[in-house]
Amino acid sequence: MSNVNNYTDQQIGKKLFVLIGSSVGLTLLTSLVISVILLFKTMANGGDLTEITPEITFLRISQLIVTVVTFFVPVLLLSKISRVKSKIFVRADKRLSPVIVMLAVLLMLAIQPLMNATADWFSNWSLPSSLSWLEHWLKNMEKQNLELVQRFLDVNSAGDLLFNILVVAIAPAICEEFFFRGGLQQVFNMRMNKHVAIWLTAAVFSAVHMEVSGFLPRMVLGASFGYLFIWTGSIWAPVVAHFVNNLCGVITEYLIFNHMIDKNIEKVGTGDTLWTTVLGSVVFLVSLWFIYRFNKRKGSEAGIANLEVEGRDRFK
Repeated sequence: MSNVNNYTDQQIGKKLFVLIGSSVGLTLLTSLVISVILLFKTMANGGDLTEITPEITFLRISQLIVTVVTFFVPVLLLSKISRVKSKIFVRADKRLSPVIVMLAVLLMLAIQPLMNATADWFSNWSLPSSLSWLEHWLKNMEKQNLELVQRFLDVNSAGDLLFNILVVAIAPAICEEFFFRGGLQQVFNMRMNKHVAIWLTAAVFSAVHMEVSGFLPRMVLGASFGYLFIWTGSIWAPVVAHFVNNLCGVITEYLIFNHMIDKNIEKVGTGDTLWTTVLGSVVFLVSLWFIYRFNKRKGSEAGIANLEVEGRDRFK
């Protein structure tokens, strides 16, 4: 049963304000605090304030804190204001069957060649000359993000690898899915068709990552997370899939940096290996179809459009 027509624009606007507003506000506040700590840390060590370069451990801890504050805390705030238990609020109260877990893992392994191929296809994107300033800004942002990711992932010890798995795979998988699928998608679904809500959320999810060349593949990835959430009725399905996707990146970069595998593995899905993109896409779609059929028999989709348990929404 859906509550799509039972909410006013004002109610939904309030929910979006709490969710997005608290996310932006808390992120800015946390970033300011981290910057001040870094400033004082640099001064205490007698460093040059004009060239502050934080240690990688400081960056990892900061990123972990920002991830939790930006995506996890706002959902908890909205659930408290709505007077609904957090685990019910984001559909974290339902366990996944082993079949769904295995299919979610297969989904993410199968889509990797497509992710590589689409990123390669859009790597040379450009905007009209009138928007050259925007193109320059976006490409500079992409470059900075890539450099930061490389600093995070290029490690040679098991301890650093485990820390990266926590910061880059586990924390984002839980926090981002709670925010985007458990929060934003369900708010959108109150006034929109579920498919529109899924793809709109996926677009926002992709845009937040500030990577133009990867916008389309990440949006497709986000949409697959959205359908997993809808079809299984559990937030843990997209969390598992998100974790596996990020884990693939962490492990691959670790193996490349330590010369255990060839760097060309990042090109699998392009050129002579384009067939892996086609095969992986087929496996991906078939796996999605199996998840849909498996859960349709159990009626997992019933009521998933509601942000709260029916009759318990007191957030006016």
